[in-house]
Amino acid sequence: MKLKKKLISSIFRSFLKICLAFSIITLILPFNRAYGSSVEKLATAFTKELTPEQAIIIVDNPPTDDGYVGHLYVNVKGAVLEGLRIDEISLEAKDVYFNPPAKWVEKLRPQKVAEVSFEARLLEDDINKALKEYELKDKKWSNFKFDLRDGQIVALAVYEQPLLLFKLNVLVKLSGKLEVVDNDKIYLVDYKLYADGFRLPEQATRDLVENVQPLLDFSEFMFPVKLDSVYNDEEAIFIRTKGKPEPFDSAHQWTYSLASESAVSR
Repeated sequence: MKLKKKLISSIFRSFLKICLAFSIITLILPFNRAYGSSVEKLATAFTKELTPEQAIIIVDNPPTDDGYVGHLYVNVKGAVLEGLRIDEISLEAKDVYFNPPAKWVEKLRPQKVAEVSFEARLLEDDINKALKEYELKDKKWSNFKFDLRDGQIVALAVYEQPLLLFKLNVLVKLSGKLEVVDNDKIYLVDYKLYADGFRLPEQATRDLVENVQPLLDFSEFMFPVKLDSVYNDEEAIFIRTKGKPEPFDSAHQWTYSLASESAVSR
C-alpha cells in the first residue's frame, strides 16, 4: 500500500514538535511579583515561559551590574511547554557573561560562557499524554503511542485515510535509536518504517525521516552545550553533556515550589 509523503511526515513533525520542547530552558513563574535583589531578578528572567512544579537557581555571587555570574546552577522539575511536561532539566555554567540586567525583562541571553554541563530527562508517560492532546486536535490521527524499549524508541499511530465510499485506517509504526551528531544535534538512526505491518522500502523511509532530521537541534540553544550522549531505558529519555551538572553550596539561592506557590531566596 502506498502512503503519501505528506501523511507519513505528519507524525514525524508532531513528534519533532514535542521533542523540541525540552531544548528550551527559558522559564516563567505562574504569578507576577517584583523581585528586588539581583539574584531574584536573574531567577525571574530564567523562569520565563514555563510553569515548573519546582525550581532552584544557585549562584556563587550575585550578578554584577554588567551581567557577570561566576558560577551558576539551575534545576527545574515538572516544567510544562505546549502541553508537554519535562520531568527534570539541570544546567551548570561557569564564567557566564549575560546581557545587561536592564535587558533581562525582555530577554536573558548569555553572551559568553566558559563551561557548560547539561542534562534532561523526559518520561515516556509525559510524551504519551502530550500525544493524546495532539490526537484530539487532529482527528485524522488516533491511538498515538510512544514506547521506550531500553535503547530503542517505537512510535505508533493510526491514520484515517478517506476513500471514495469508506475510510481506511492505516497503522503507522516507526522504530529506531537516538544518536548525538556534531555535539549539538540528535538524530534518529537505524530506523524502520511500517504501514499496516509492511515495511516501507529503505529509500522511501530515508526520504521521509531525513526530511525532518535532526529531531532535536541544540545549535541555537540558550547555552552553548556540547552533547555527549542520548539514551533511553524503558521509562525515560536522557540527554547529557560529558560533564554532569552539580549543585554547590552558596548563600545565594532561589527556590520555588508550585505546591505552596512560593519563592524563597537567600
